[in-house]
Amino acid sequence: MAQPQWPVHRISAASTGAPWQSSTNRFYHLQTHLTPMIPSPAFIFDNIAPVFFYAGIIVFAMSGGLRAIQAEMDLFGVLMVGFVTAAGGGTLRDILIGSVPVNWVVDPMPLAIILPAALTAYGIQRIGWEQRQIFNWIDAIGMSVFCITGAALTVEMGLHPVICIMMGMITATFGGLVRDILCNVVPLVLRQEIYATAAMLGSTLYVILQQFDMDRSVSALVGMSAALILRGVAIRYKFNIRGNAGEAPPQMFERHE
Repeated sequence: MAQPQWPVHRISAASTGAPWQSSTNRFYHLQTHLTPMIPSPAFIFDNIAPVFFYAGIIVFAMSGGLRAIQAEMDLFGVLMVGFVTAAGGGTLRDILIGSVPVNWVVDPMPLAIILPAALTAYGIQRIGWEQRQIFNWIDAIGMSVFCITGAALTVEMGLHPVICIMMGMITATFGGLVRDILCNVVPLVLRQEIYATAAMLGSTLYVILQQFDMDRSVSALVGMSAALILRGVAIRYKFNIRGNAGEAPPQMFERHE
């Protein structure tokens, strides 16, 4: 990442005063002619974006671990499902836009974060809160972050706005779709709960604001907030398109002991 170029005015002899002026006057002129070195919004976004990216990886890996524990998988299953949940959406997105090798192959840092994050699911399930609520809220945070990271990447590549929205949705939902299939649960994105709609709302708002040259950090915060609020309302008030969101997630196939 390129180092930021701070906007600073150069100080001339005329601006600081002649040598015979008092030091107090020279200091006063120096203060009034220096531009405050405040980071630009783009610089702030470029440095905060990786934080959001890794936060999304962590919470999605945790949601995968929780779902695997609910499915009574062993340690390897917890790690595998956590990895698929956190990396699946970004992997498919990178393949579709031709960004290969994919991110986690080039930079193994996400792997070093995903696996420990998936293991934290063992601790989360013991805190006493109803597991389905824990899973839903953690998953909602990951979805709201990833729908923006996926859209932001493709906007920077100059792709068509519709494609950018689709890539945001894919990044946010595909990992969870594979997670639920592996755990024998009908995926959230294919059920009547408001999930894909929230991801689409977040990525759409980001892309639209970027079309109007809105600051990237503002666009990202608006999109993430909208996606999280809509999904949060659906979780809190059991609001969905149809049916009862409070029911246990249906299994795709019956288990046979």
